[in-house]
Parts: sequence; structure tokens; C-alpha cells
Amino acid sequence: MNNSVVVVTGGSGGIGKALIKKYLQEGSFVISVDLENTTDFKDKNFTFFQCNVEVENDIDDLFKLILKKHSRIDYFFSNAGILSLGDENSSNFHWEKNWKLHLMSHVFVSRKLLPIFKKQNFGYFLITASAAGLLTHIDSITYAVTKHSTIAFAEWIAINNRQSNFHVSVICPQAVRTNMTKGREKDVASLDGMLEPDFLVEKIQEGIDERQFLILPHPEVQNYIEKKTSNYDKWISGMARLKQKIEDNK
Repeated sequence: MNNSVVVVTGGSGGIGKALIKKYLQEGSFVISVDLENTTDFKDKNFTFFQCNVEVENDIDDLFKLILKKHSRIDYFFSNAGILSLGDENSSNFHWEKNWKLHLMSHVFVSRKLLPIFKKQNFGYFLITASAAGLLTHIDSITYAVTKHSTIAFAEWIAINNRQSNFHVSVICPQAVRTNMTKGREKDVASLDGMLEPDFLVEKIQEGIDERQFLILPHPEVQNYIEKKTSNYDKWISGMARLKQKIEDNK
């Protein structure tokens, strides 16, 4: 890990900030990518690049800057995301925003990153999705649907690059204590506990060490996936009852 070049999108808070903290402590060169820098890292190995990951030209410029400074990339955490609550009547703006952040940003990154990894003959592409992408998010249709697309994208990239000498992982936690979950400590995603970002990062590192495609910081999610796929009708009925129970307790 020493002297590795690590890139983290959505690096100014939450999971991204915790990832940056960990890799700086391990002696890596870390590039934080976000719309603005709200961190206070003083490490000489820390660099902030302003970038809107929803825009492909911004991504292209980002890669030029990184390669000019470091000439390689070892780990790329495509981590930026948002949560917009709402049902099928959510605005087109929120649909497009979620789509761009939760799918197209990863597409834009992959177009630049994968050729670099293939040329280097090494690298690690890590995409932050959510347990909602495997299950659902009962309070946000835009989040649930676009996080499903995140996982589908990661699966395709992993399958079609299986013989390459780089690795792909998709990270699918439930609730993590970040600005995104502030005030939502009693949501369904928190029933199995809300992880602190630093603890989550340790779980991510365990998944990296094991070269796992699907990294599940909340182990309960594996059981939920199996229940869902074994009997979809029963799972949907159970989720509907859970939503009603939560509504009744508000």
C-alpha cells in the first residue's frame, strides 16, 4: 500500500473522507475528487482536484491531471453519490441527477481507467453502490433504481475483464453514519446497525484483501439477498409489511 496512488471521488465527506484518511495513514498518495474540498488534511501526499463527475469532460481533465502528477493509478474508488427521497412522481431533475451520479459517472471513469489498468497490468476499480441496489430503498425510488444500475454495471465490467490483471469490486453497505443518513437513524437501512465510516473502511479493506467482487460490510445483507431470490413474492410482501410498520411507528 505504501506509495500507492489512490483516487477517491466524493472525497469531501462520509465514506470518501474515511477512505482518504486510511490511505494517507498507510503512506499512499491520495487524490480527493469532489465539487469542493471540505476536508482538513494537511498531509503532503494529499491532493484535491475539483471535478463534477457527472460531466465526462471533467473526468477526462481529471485523468490528465492525475497522470501528469503521478503517471499511474493503483486504486480508484468511484464513490460519489446522493440520496433523493421520493416515489414515481420524483422530478425529472432528481431522476437525471441520480442516473448521472450512480451510473454515468462510473461509465465515464471506466472509459479512462480501464485502458490505464490494462497498460499497467494492475489496478483496483472499486465502485460504491448500496445494499439498496441488491434489495431496495423503500423511501427512494430514484436511489433504489439507480443503485441497481450501479451493480449491473460493475458486474458487466468484472465479467468482461475477468482475464485482465486488475480487480473490480462493488461496495454495498446498509446505513453508514454520514451526512446522507443524518436524521434518518431509524430508517429500515439502520435496523442492522449504522456503521461508522472508519469501521466501514476496515470492512472494505478486508474485501479488497480477499479480492471479493461483492463487498458486504453488513453481513446480514447476504441472507436478505438469498431470501429475496428464493421467493420474490414473499420478499415483496415482507418489505411491504416492514414499510407499513415503520410508517405506523412514526
